[in-house]
Amino acid sequence: MPTTKRDDNVIDLHFQYAQVGWIMSDDTYGEQDADSAAAFTHDGCAFVACERAPRGRWRIESTDGACAPVPLSAYRYRFSTLADAADYVAAKCGAAVRRVDSWD
Repeated sequence: MPTTKRDDNVIDLHFQYAQVGWIMSDDTYGEQDADSAAAFTHDGCAFVACERAPRGRWRIESTDGACAPVPLSAYRYRFSTLADAADYVAAKCGAAVRRVDSWD
């Protein structure tokens, strides 16, 4: 189910990194060594999922959790970080991203 925008147009996301299917912490080494990553909303929906592309950049694989359609050309773009990809998708939704460390 797509995520709905909050009233203040900010979407809280938790970043999670994985390497060869194993979940890593979202610290510097996790982002550096991971081969896939996702930004999850509070309801557990993957707002944006990315895969490591050549030269260490990130390529969007899925935006199923986005609250608005994302152009097909977005899947060809390369982003420096998962945060950049999440910001791009959020902008297409007319929102901003706020990164959270956990869901308390």
